Amino acid sequence: MQRQRISSPTDTISTLPDEILCRILSFLTTKESVATTVLSKRWIHLWYHVPVLHFPNITINTVESNFRFNESVYSVLTSRDTATVTASHFIDNFHLDIQYSNSYLAYNLGFPNITKWINLIVQRKLKFLHFNLRVPLPYNFVGYPYLPKLPVSIFTCRTLVNLNLRWFRVEGFSFSSNEFRFPSLKTLHLRFVKFSEVRDFMLLLAGCPILEDLQASHIYFFCAEDSITVQEFKRLTLPKLIRADVSQCWCSCYMAKALSTSVSLCIETSWLYTKDYRVYKANQLKPPCDNIPVFHNLTHLKLHNNWDLVVQVLHHCPKLQNLQLYQGLYEAMLNEEDDEENWVEPKLVPQCLSSYLRTCTIQHLSGPKFELMLAKYILKNARLLQTMTIWTTRELPEIERKLSPCPKASATCQLSFMDNL
Repeated sequence: MQRQRISSPTDTISTLPDEILCRILSFLTTKESVATTVLSKRWIHLWYHVPVLHFPNITINTVESNFRFNESVYSVLTSRDTATVTASHFIDNFHLDIQYSNSYLAYNLGFPNITKWINLIVQRKLKFLHFNLRVPLPYNFVGYPYLPKLPVSIFTCRTLVNLNLRWFRVEGFSFSSNEFRFPSLKTLHLRFVKFSEVRDFMLLLAGCPILEDLQASHIYFFCAEDSITVQEFKRLTLPKLIRADVSQCWCSCYMAKALSTSVSLCIETSWLYTKDYRVYKANQLKPPCDNIPVFHNLTHLKLHNNWDLVVQVLHHCPKLQNLQLYQGLYEAMLNEEDDEENWVEPKLVPQCLSSYLRTCTIQHLSGPKFELMLAKYILKNARLLQTMTIWTTRELPEIERKLSPCPKASATCQLSFMDNL
């Protein structure tokens, strides 16, 4: 009998074109990408062509781990510099997500090196920069010394398309200079960022003419804005904006007009009040609000806190289909003590309620009469409403008993109750 010959396994993947292999490597972390060099001679130089440097979930606990990580990044950067292939000198995407166990490791040993890396990569036609820094706060934290200074070279990189930053202070750069402009930036995500003054933040946004996606959370300022800055901020426009999520932005002026082209929007309604809101609140008067623009394109809206402006905002969202009302647990507890018994049901129903609204979610409903009346008002007038979901901090049977029997404009509306406790 003739013995069947067993063929050796074929390395099919190595026969693929370089472009496809580099595309595959771009989905790996840089550490994993470099590790493929041991597979065969074919793979030794492939990772040089990968225009992505990806360092996710890096944890630095000791001086030794900090040294090892610094050395590995320097090795990657210098290897690409000394490579003979032209493509290796371009970096499209740099992703660094790093957590330090203490502030000494971060600011004395780690961050000086990170600044050097950023200064290098922004010269390589960088398009995507994700820079997430996490450092525990010392017990005597006062805000300024422990927010590291962002390398200002980032603001000279005109090829950026996506910029994601967390935990920095911005200073030492003039946004009004000719050096600054992000002509290609479409996505800007900022979290825990402190600017020298409000005008810097405003000019940063103004320098992004095609911005489509904006997230700004916990934005702080060293100096309060002046009256001129307030008026400039109110006139700011972002004509290409589609998605915006702006919360905990600590300035008294708000860029409502700049957000007016959004399709999806998350804001705090308190910013629509005038600067003297607290005075009106203390004297139990209805506070005036700044001019609210018409959000012609808006279909998804999430409002944080101060629900007394909800109906007024809805009048400016003619095509709204999805509404979320949210308040923190602290605000919910305050509302339990500060019930607005004299809420008057508006006579004019917003267009979106009668013709467009499909879903409504109310989170942390605490049970005051005003909140219940608002929920009833939406149910009564939303003709196309499919679902209303209510998350409550009160006993579920109590809220369900008060809302379930109320009239509904939509015969198919499903009313659901969830427990926040």
